Amino acid sequence: MKGALKLISILSGLVLWHLVATRVVNDSSLLVSPLVVIAKGYEMMFVTAELYPHLVASSWIFLYGMLIAALVGVPLGFLMALSPVTRDYVNPWMTALYTTPRIAFAPVLLLWLGIDIASKIAIVFLGCVFPILINSFYGMRVVSREFVEVGRSFRLSGVALFVKILLPASVPFILAGLRLAVGRGLTGVAIAEWFGATEGLGYLIFFAGQTFNIPILFVGVAVFALLGIFGFQVLKIIENLATPWRKEFETK
Repeated sequence: MKGALKLISILSGLVLWHLVATRVVNDSSLLVSPLVVIAKGYEMMFVTAELYPHLVASSWIFLYGMLIAALVGVPLGFLMALSPVTRDYVNPWMTALYTTPRIAFAPVLLLWLGIDIASKIAIVFLGCVFPILINSFYGMRVVSREFVEVGRSFRLSGVALFVKILLPASVPFILAGLRLAVGRGLTGVAIAEWFGATEGLGYLIFFAGQTFNIPILFVGVAVFALLGIFGFQVLKIIENLATPWRKEFETK
């Protein structure tokens, strides 16, 4: 039933898009039908294969930035939750960097790291790390004291208490942070590839916008959307495997 509703939602959205493009706007220089976008995407993927270099370049930038953000954000979030000294030291920097628009960092990072992949990964990292860090922090902080007391009653040591009680209870929060990071990371990829890039989906969209190539522009946007959906589904599978007990509390 859920799958059918999702399919109906997607199809109805595409039909509405088609009607607006062909009946309301009716100007291919402003908006094109999804049929045109699908045809152009098929051509770029399977006929000319010009989409592959852009897709591969953006995917690697996103994966590297997301991985480094997870490796930094999760442990630092836990450390902030468990250590007031660390929390007080990191919190001002976290607040300042999190609230500053990432596009403001792009020229500085390009100046420091050059136009190679390192600066682009850094921009994606800045977008991904804070949702992961904040959710990891709160995941550790909201663990029920009853669980902790039960663990202590069984004489669990600090490490065992963390591994058996605190970490499993915070997994849903970590995964929620990762899901938020997917969208921010893809936005970071687009921003990074607007500056000094010669390939990538962000570059493709920017170049198509500058040349008023609307079909290619929408192909780039559609691929970004598909990457986001794919990332969400992968994290959903990981969540189901890591937290099987949550299924008992979900609404059927």
